[in-house]
Amino acid sequence: MDGELIFAFVFAGCLLTAMVSWLVFGRLSMAKIEKAIMAEGKPRPCPWDGVGGRLVWYAYAVALPESFFNEVDNRQLNTSDVKRYTTRADQLRAWVFMIAGHGFVLLVFAAVVFDFG
Repeated sequence: MDGELIFAFVFAGCLLTAMVSWLVFGRLSMAKIEKAIMAEGKPRPCPWDGVGGRLVWYAYAVALPESFFNEVDNRQLNTSDVKRYTTRADQLRAWVFMIAGHGFVLLVFAAVVFDFG
C-alpha cells in the first residue's frame, strides 16, 4: 500500500474521531458541568466561546491535574468548580478529545511538511 494512502486512512480516522469526540464531550460532559455550576448560583463559566474554544478549555480543565491547569493559568474557567463536577467518564471523554484533536493538528502539520496531498 502506498504511504500517502495509509496517511489518508489515518488522517480520516483521526478527523472522524476528533469530530465525534468534540460533539460527545460537549453534549455529555461540558453541558452537564455548566448546568451544575450554574445551579449553585454562579455565573456561566467561560462566557466567551470563540468558535468552540470553550470546549477546548473545558477539556484541558477536566483532563489535566489542577497543578497543570489552575485558576492562575486559566482566566476563563475556575478549575476547582469544573473538577468538582467531573466524573471518570468526563475525564475519559476529555482525553479522547484531546488526543484526537492534537493528533489531527499534528497530521495536518505532517501533511504540509511532507507534502502529502
